[in-house]
Amino acid sequence: MNRSTARMSKFLAVPVALASAAALSACAPTQTNKPYQPSDGIDVVVGDVKGINLMVLSSAKGDPGRLLGSFYNNGTEKATVTVEPEGTSSATVSVDPSSVTQLGEGKTDDVVFDSTSAAPGATLPVTVTVGDDTETVSVPVLDGTLPEYATLLPTASAEG
Repeated sequence: MNRSTARMSKFLAVPVALASAAALSACAPTQTNKPYQPSDGIDVVVGDVKGINLMVLSSAKGDPGRLLGSFYNNGTEKATVTVEPEGTSSATVSVDPSSVTQLGEGKTDDVVFDSTSAAPGATLPVTVTVGDDTETVSVPVLDGTLPEYATLLPTASAEG
């Protein structure tokens, strides 16, 4: 290769690389424009309260279920959140203004339902109410297969 050919190759390398990068960037969709749940639970907004990463842990359909996740109150007044899974009684959680209430064993609140009407791997319809606002969402039911949830499964003695 002579000097002029080598210079021309170096000169063209930058525009070719830029054009290739621009063309290849169109191949993948932008994930940041599409909302998704990056964890095992789901989110829900009811009035001024946002439920974050909500899930139910249960060993089997019909067994007790523990609600995990947290509630954030974006309002200026204390909020009472009522959580009612299909097929069992409801529970209430108080959330101070501009604060987070975490759910789960060892957290601020521990919400355990008498039974779960969905098996692990399915979703459970759960109605979340804050004041006059209500949303029904499909909350995933998980079991203790994953090590991070194994110690959080409710037992008959944890029913409440």
